Order: sequence, then structure tokens, then C-alpha cells
Amino acid sequence: MRKPLYLAIFILITGPLLAQSAGTTGGDILKVPIGVRPTALAGAYSALGDDVYVIGYNPAGLAKVSQYSFGLDHVESYAGIEIESLSAAIPTKDYGIFGGQLVYRHLPTIDNTLATDPTISASDILFTVADAQQFGKLSIGGSLKSIYSNLGEKQAFTEAFDIGVRVELFDTDFALAAQNIGPSVQYQPNPQGQDPLPLTFRFGAARPVLVSPSSVLLASGEVFNVSDEGLQEAIALEYWHRSIIAVRLGYRFSDAQNLQGGLAAGVALRYNLGKLEYELGFAWQPNSISQSFIANTYTFGLLFWF
Repeated sequence: MRKPLYLAIFILITGPLLAQSAGTTGGDILKVPIGVRPTALAGAYSALGDDVYVIGYNPAGLAKVSQYSFGLDHVESYAGIEIESLSAAIPTKDYGIFGGQLVYRHLPTIDNTLATDPTISASDILFTVADAQQFGKLSIGGSLKSIYSNLGEKQAFTEAFDIGVRVELFDTDFALAAQNIGPSVQYQPNPQGQDPLPLTFRFGAARPVLVSPSSVLLASGEVFNVSDEGLQEAIALEYWHRSIIAVRLGYRFSDAQNLQGGLAAGVALRYNLGKLEYELGFAWQPNSISQSFIANTYTFGLLFWF
């Protein structure tokens, strides 16, 4: 009985929202890629993800996590922007897989030496809790997000939720997710208008294309629509050698002005200490600001499970 109920809720929620048009949005931290692995794969992760990082792409993917897992990531982006994140997944016997993610983005202090205004600090906090259930080859998940933004003397707080499904057919995983469903962002005090959240819809597919005793090659593709960016596509490959070394490559097709678009790449090293397994990862995104200037984003990650 639970499977039809979850599917009905998903259709009722996402159907009317598909008609929303593009425009300016707030809460842009919701569009920042979180996790060293999905970043290296250009965000083509809703159908491929099987670790704590899938929380930010499709909560249904949490059902693929079978062990206690934790992820720590640090991002050094353009203009001095830095992001820290902590992700966790906890399997339970009767209540599916619980997940949580805390993201903190901090920007350099804005100091206008030619004005009398005080220096301005800007930061964002995103906290997510999620749960996923498995029904045979179908998994369904949802997450609740709390977003807090600080800009000088003004603050904004809002909440949103995601819902997603994932199913395995013909050795291929398919995923569908709706993200950032919630009220608009409005800064206090003295609000000057409000901006809707970046409503996002994802459809992805992933499958192994090569499996041997020494090598595994995974392929993933994704189509997604962000309300203020329009339709985009991403493709990715991940190659594992003896389950120890991984090489990742992705490309996101989007508008030239979108700094999240274009090439992404990364590597990872996996090892174990007794029952504790860990993975050290690195991702690189070169963002073309102009013909003569490329802003690089570097992500460093530590994922471990037991």
C-alpha cells in the first residue's frame, strides 16, 4: 500500500509545479554542488549516487547506502568563496536510511573604502534531513531543508523539501526528483520584495558499461530544469581500477553565463583500515569568466564508512 501512496504524492506535488516559468530566484546556495564525487561528475548524480552525497540530488538514492557513512568536504571557489559541508547516512532496520547534511558557505567581507557604510559580511547555512525507503527495485525518498542567509544587517530564513524516486530496469538505474519546493526568500528587517526558491526537476539514468575483475566503468546522464536557468544536461563517466583508484569526468551543458556549467574532473583513492573504509577525493571545475580569465573551483573530500 505504501508504494502507490508515495507515487501519488509525488505526482500531485510535482505536476502543477512543472508549469512554473523562469525568473529570478533566491536561496542560491541550493544550486551549489555539494560533494567531491558529484562535483567531479558535473552533477549527473540523481541515478548514479549511492553514498551520502546523493542527499543533495535525489534523496531516494539514500536507499543504496548499506553502511554508516560520513563525508567531509571543503570547497575553494572563485572570488574567495569557501564552502564546508558535513554529510551523514545511517541505515535502520525498520525506517529506511536516514541522512543529514550541513552546508556552510562564507564569503570575504565586503569593505567599500570609498563609502561610510560599515563592512558587510555574507554567509549561508543549509541544513537537510532525509529518509529513503526501498520497495524491491524501487526506492522513494524525501528531504526537508532549512536555509538561513545573512547579508550585513539583514537575515532570511525559509524551508523547502525534495522528493524523489529511483528504479532499476534492465541493469539501468532511472531517477526522477523535484527539489526546492517551498516558500520564497525574504530578508528581514525592512524587506524589499521576495524571491522564489530555485525549483529544480531532475531526470537521470546510470548504468555500468564495463565490469571486470580489475575494472569498472560507470556512465551517467542527466536532464534537469532549474527555474531561473532553464533546461540543462550533464553526462559523466567514472572509472575504477581494482576498487582503489577512480578517475571521474563530467560535462554540464548550460548557458555560457552559468558558472556551474562546462567541464568537471576528479580523482579518488580508496583504502581500508580494518572495518573502516575511506576515500580521499579531489574535484576541479574550470569556470570560464572571459576569454582571458578562468576561475577555478577546487573541492577536497573525505568519505568514510563502516
